[in-house]
This record gives sequence, structure tokens and C-alpha cells, in this order.
Amino acid sequence: MNYITCGDKNNKSLVFIHGLASTAELCFGALLPYLSDYYVVLCELDCHYDESKKDIFSMNDCIEDIENYIINNLSGEVYGLCGFSMGATMAVDLVSREIIRAERLFLDAAITIEMGLAAKPFAYAFAIGTDRIKKGKFIPKFMLDYFMGKGNDSSSEMMYTNITKKTILNACKTLYHYHVSDNLKNFNKPVSFLMGSEEAIPKKSEAVLKKYLPQMKTEVFEGRGHGQFLHEEPKLYAEKLLDFLK
Repeated sequence: MNYITCGDKNNKSLVFIHGLASTAELCFGALLPYLSDYYVVLCELDCHYDESKKDIFSMNDCIEDIENYIINNLSGEVYGLCGFSMGATMAVDLVSREIIRAERLFLDAAITIEMGLAAKPFAYAFAIGTDRIKKGKFIPKFMLDYFMGKGNDSSSEMMYTNITKKTILNACKTLYHYHVSDNLKNFNKPVSFLMGSEEAIPKKSEAVLKKYLPQMKTEVFEGRGHGQFLHEEPKLYAEKLLDFLK
């Protein structure tokens, strides 16, 4: 893994974890101009940046690496822990482990459900669809709309072009069979959950998380798909985040 840092380390810290098949820069780079009052850490996950030395992705290994980074570099505490998609799932797991501390938890389209028999076809559809996008091949619109939301081009624009099928399938083995820890009930700090109205899985995940985090505030963006608000309107997205961090 790798960590990109921005800003004055004396400021309150924000740690961002990007989504599967994307990068830290593609997910969060456009937010940086609005976060100058914070010390920002962008986590680059294994197999998701060109200099990565790993050829096998493990979500659990990355969670442990981020945890150790926060312990060793931020005294075990962050002001805001922020994640998108798989990164939001990892953020949930980090606070559930109760080893590091976070004052705010900001989740965008977390995936926190057991998908059961649907997991394997979803994983292969994700892997095949990503490969076709990389190669510039046609993907039926109904498939793209189903997985990413109607009219959502953000999925292709946010994609890490060197992602491999093996990385996606390895990630989905954990991500699509995620079980929330009972320890999550112990997290009593403010939580924000964002999602688009066209996202099916995050909607189910939000219902699950609400049982553990009754203080969680949810905001749904009408007509938006997966990552669409983050990618298309970074200024407004940053305003939502900054308002939550107050």
C-alpha cells in the first residue's frame, strides 16, 4: 500500500479510502482544493496503483495496513474516516475493530450485506464489465444501468485502467460476503451515509448499518448512480463533507 498526504499535519486529520477498481486520485483528488484546513491522507490500496508490488489483493490485509498506518503516523486517531464503495466498507470495518479511533465516519455507498448466491455472478459481471470498458468494447446499456445507475458514466471515468480481473474477483470474495460486526454498535460518533437513488446494493447496506448506528444520517441524491455525485460535483460533495465535519 501507499499513502499520499496533503496539508499541515498539525491540522485535524482526514483519511480517505477509495473504491474497488478505482484509485485514490480518481475518487478524491478533485476534493483536495476544498480541504486545505485539514491534514488529508489518501490511501492507495494494493493492486490499485502502478507502483504496487502486490499481485494478489486482500481487503483484510489492506484494512490492517491502514490501521497500522493510523497507529504509527496519527497516534491511533483520525478526525474523519471517509470511504467510497469498498473503501466505505473498509471504514466500517476499521471502526468495528475498535483499535483506532475516529471522531467522524463518512460513508458513500458502503457495501455491507451478505449477497449469498448473487455474489458470484455479480463479481464476474463486475470483472467482465470492467475488462470491456478497459478495452473500449460495448457494454449493453441495461447492464450498466443495473449495476451503476441510469445514465452514470462515472463508473468508467473513475476506473483504474490497470486493474486486473484477479484483483476484482479476490476483492469480491470478501466484499460481497461482508458481515457487520456486533462491535459496530459501540461506535457512538456522528456518521453520514450518502448514496444515489439508483443504487440498489447501498440501499440495502444502509438499512443494515442503521440497525447498528442509530445516529447515522442518510442523504439520497435523486437520479444518481454509484459514485456519480462524488465524480460529477466535487465542489458540492466537499461542501456536504465539510458541513458534516463541523
